Amino acid sequence: MEHTLSPLGRWILAALVAGAAYVLAYSQDVTLFFYYLMVGEWHWLPQGEALGPRITYYGWKAIGLLAGGATLLLPRRWTDRLPTDTVWVGALLLAAVVCVHESHWFLK
Repeated sequence: MEHTLSPLGRWILAALVAGAAYVLAYSQDVTLFFYYLMVGEWHWLPQGEALGPRITYYGWKAIGLLAGGATLLLPRRWTDRLPTDTVWVGALLLAAVVCVHESHWFLK
């Protein structure tokens, strides 16, 4: 069975790279910035506990967005060669990584 090439290859790759960057940032607890909901403030560095709990989710999403956006700068001739099945395989691998990373909550 022959794989068909996708004219959306650059978007498929950008989505996979964004997802991989998000999962990597999330699993390694690396973020670009912190949001403190109780005071409604954004900070580049962690602040004291007086500001309340910090939210790192938005920083993780920004890392994924930047990585996916950078992927869109690749030449189209490189990305259009991706088989359409790449999106499914990549998405399943990312889901498996998250399941393994979070399994400690369920397998204590």
